[in-house]
Formats: sequence, structure tokens, C-alpha cells
Amino acid sequence: MEGLAQMQLEAVPEPSERLLVAHRQGDRDAFSQLIERYRRPVFGYLVRCGVAEGDRDDLFQEIFIKIHRRADQYDDARPLHPWLFTVVANTVRTYQRKQRLRSFFLWEPAGADVEPEFEDHSPDVEAIASSRQTEAWLERAIQALPMPQREVLILATIENVPLKDIASILEMPLNTVKTHVRRARLRLVACRERYERRTRVSHA
Repeated sequence: MEGLAQMQLEAVPEPSERLLVAHRQGDRDAFSQLIERYRRPVFGYLVRCGVAEGDRDDLFQEIFIKIHRRADQYDDARPLHPWLFTVVANTVRTYQRKQRLRSFFLWEPAGADVEPEFEDHSPDVEAIASSRQTEAWLERAIQALPMPQREVLILATIENVPLKDIASILEMPLNTVKTHVRRARLRLVACRERYERRTRVSHA
């Protein structure tokens, strides 16, 4: 029985906070374990925030280089998840600013009197209607949200970060965070209703 209890104790995953502290203290394996533990949620955030596929690996590496360099700034009395996603969100925002700047300089107007077309953030109903699975539809719908709503919704509903921590991560007033969550959910509901109406018509 004692041996079984020991095996069960050893099977309990090391808390993420301890992994970063252990890395800070010189444990050579701790940081690689932390990376593997956060690989899926960080990549999911990059995908849902519209990071180009060809840029995701580089951005993922950049994020964890920053985490490595800032490990001494982490207060191990606080949860790691919000602290780590502060680094993730800020890195993605910097990436997006660079992409917008690059697009601005590469954009060539067709004529002097032609105004540039601004990005349409409304959900692409045709693309959504072609999806056969609800999960695939939801991924499309999330990526079609305006970026502030998308950031807040991902952190709140997918990463389960408390709203007060999201306000700190994204440097927004708490009431603004609540507003973005509410508007994002209402937009997804409206989009879903349009999708279902369109599906019923196509099958009528």
C-alpha cells in the first residue's frame, strides 16, 4: 500500500508555478516541461487571434524567450496563468501592430480617388455555413470578432482567466472587459441564429 501511495503521489503533475520557480533556480528540465504544458493553449491563442500560420512557430518561440528572460519578475505567490498570458497577449499585439504597419506601406491604391477598403469584422456567413461541425463554425466566428472582443472572449471562456486578471493583462478597465465579453457573446449568438436560418432555408 505504501508503494502504491508513492506511485500516486509521483503521478500528480507539478504545478506550473513551481516549474517556473524551479527553472529560475537552475533546474534544466523545468522550462521544457513548462513549454510543453503551455504549447497547446498558447498556439490556440495565436490561431484564434489570427496570427498567420507561417509566423506561429517564430512567435511561440519569441513568447517563451520573453518568459525565460522575465522569470525573475514573476511573483510566485500569484497564479502563473494570468502572468504568462500577459506576455502572450502583449507579444501578439506587437505582432499585429507590425503587420498593420507592413500592410499600410505595401498597400497601393488603384487610383488617386479610390479609398482603401477597411477590414470587415462581421462574421462570414457563407464560410460559416459551409462548416459541418459546430466546433469549426465557432472557431470561424471567434476569429471574425473585432480583436478586443476576441482577446477578451478567448481569455475568459477558453483560458478561464478571471475578468479582473484580463483587465490587468490587456490594460483595460474592468467594465470595458465585461462589455467586450457581453458584446462578443451577443454577436456570436446573432451569427449562430443567422447561420441556422440560412441552413433551414437551404434544406427546405
